[in-house]
Amino acid sequence: MHKIEGFEPMAGQHCETVTTGTLLKAAGVVLSEPMLFGLGEGLSFIFLNLAALPLPFVGGRVKPFELTLSLCRNIGATCDAAETGSKPKAWANLEEPILRGTPVGLQLDCYYLDYFSHPVHFAGHFVAAYGFDESEVLVVDTVQQGTLQRAPRSRVEEARFAKGPMAARARSWTITAPAKPVDLPGAVRAAIGANAEAYLNPPFQGASYLGIRKMAASLPTWLKLSKSPEQDLAQTALMMERAGTGGAIFRNFYRDFLAEARDLLPQDQRLLREAEGLFGEAAAGWTAIADLIGRAGAQQDAKSLHEAAGLCTQVADLEVAAMQRLSRVGD
Repeated sequence: MHKIEGFEPMAGQHCETVTTGTLLKAAGVVLSEPMLFGLGEGLSFIFLNLAALPLPFVGGRVKPFELTLSLCRNIGATCDAAETGSKPKAWANLEEPILRGTPVGLQLDCYYLDYFSHPVHFAGHFVAAYGFDESEVLVVDTVQQGTLQRAPRSRVEEARFAKGPMAARARSWTITAPAKPVDLPGAVRAAIGANAEAYLNPPFQGASYLGIRKMAASLPTWLKLSKSPEQDLAQTALMMERAGTGGAIFRNFYRDFLAEARDLLPQDQRLLREAEGLFGEAAAGWTAIADLIGRAGAQQDAKSLHEAAGLCTQVADLEVAAMQRLSRVGD
């Protein structure tokens, strides 16, 4: 087994922050998971109607890998990323960094990872690889998946070349530490401003607060839209609340990021504290929305979907109010 000596993973809840945080930790940069998420300008929302899925896709963050790119840019780290349609090249992109003592991030479909107890197709999943031999790959996943795991090499290769929503062409990446010490207050201020600007000016109707309002309009139709509502609504609720695609986990991250930011930006205490409270309220709202969706599926209850739709509208207003405050940080 070729394995990076002295390797220490980052333990966390969300696959991209865990993966990129692990790569940064190996490079000597240690940050909390909320700080990684905030510096990655990760807070957003995406609502998409995709033919491949039984119900619309609901995501509570920016697109896969955008968080990593923004994070590295904000702290001055170098992200060396590659995609390929060649299986030999994809394996070399995994193998060569590890042989040099550098862990490598991988984007793949978690359905093919045998250690998942309830596998679903999601090609926007991330792991960090830190060892391999002819039959297995050693990876870091979230705490929900046991953090340190082994996966058959053949299954990892299947996962990296899977098709579907959010898929990439066997994307891998390594990270080199910043050349000079990170100006953390400056990086935090820049990330907050950029995230607020992006959230308040969404690029399409299914993004950020417009996407939440679009979800509110769609929710009452979900019992009729789904062919297997009990299963499909339960799966959506699970993904939103437990599997890290939905709203509450990311609103809690952003709330905690803003709490850390208050120590770094004392001149913006009032705005940061107000936004922190609003995102705390939004997180509670998202948990309630997921619960109502699950209940609607289990009980075939349209009333719960109407109630969830009303909460979506309230949450959208909370998040806009929070981002409006954050847009003034540093003024």
